[in-house]
Amino acid sequence: MPSSASTKTISLLRSGTAARLAGLSAATLRVWEHRYGVVSPPRSPSGQRAYSMDDVQRLRLIKRLTLEGHAIGTVAHLAVDALERLSSGPSASSADEPRVVVVGPGLAQKLEGRLRPSAALVFADLAEAETEVARCGATDVLVIHVASLHAPVTERVLALRASLPARMVVVIYSFGAEAAAQALRAAGATVRREPVSGNELAKLIVASRPLPEPRASDVRISPRRYSDSELVSLAEMPSRVACECPRHLAEIVTLLVGFEHYSAECVSRSEKDAELHRHLQEVTSVARTMFEQVLARVVVDEGLVV
Repeated sequence: MPSSASTKTISLLRSGTAARLAGLSAATLRVWEHRYGVVSPPRSPSGQRAYSMDDVQRLRLIKRLTLEGHAIGTVAHLAVDALERLSSGPSASSADEPRVVVVGPGLAQKLEGRLRPSAALVFADLAEAETEVARCGATDVLVIHVASLHAPVTERVLALRASLPARMVVVIYSFGAEAAAQALRAAGATVRREPVSGNELAKLIVASRPLPEPRASDVRISPRRYSDSELVSLAEMPSRVACECPRHLAEIVTLLVGFEHYSAECVSRSEKDAELHRHLQEVTSVARTMFEQVLARVVVDEGLVV
């Protein structure tokens, strides 16, 4: 049965906090613990169960596996390395999602319910993250909390980023030297001093996520019938039709052209997001082509010269 006997005092958590960090309800944690023995935390002097961050990570892995269809009874007693191997293949819904690692239980608690996908790993402090580098693997965003920010801590943060490696880093600190914060910013990290709310932290992480690698476009775009200058001429040209259809149609086509370009250039934070923008561009292209055809008929019927 898994044991937490070697737990460090500084990383002990109460059951409610451990459940929240693992993404479980307190009731589910009790059932898993009593019925299946997924973890066996020691008792504090007051008699309360005291969980380590290793326990939390184990619970997170087991939860992930149950969501992927594994029966709780078949994974409850597996060692952590076996759980990690079993969950190493990303599911179809998360294959393109960015990977976030958090150092600091307080930050993980602030992010609860505010970040999708949730953090892949949560560590108690820098020291624990440094000893678990091999388990972390490549990371998109590394989020770190430190109480005191100074030059040696800056060096440790940058060394951890290089060791993982992590593509982007967000550092939240309580107190520290501005020179140390500036050194991190110069190295490409996002740095904020507390207090930082959960919503603010989630926004910082989303903004720090690296853009997806560009891929060859497979969007089917129809060629334009009218140039920008031709559309301007049609919009300003006098019409014999009282309702001014040529002008309105030219304006609609101009707007669709603009939104088509906007969809093509809009920033995407994940492959799923990029796919949505490609779809918007393609649909807008179809709509633009249809309105161009209508405009062309009006031009002919009106005898307009473009």
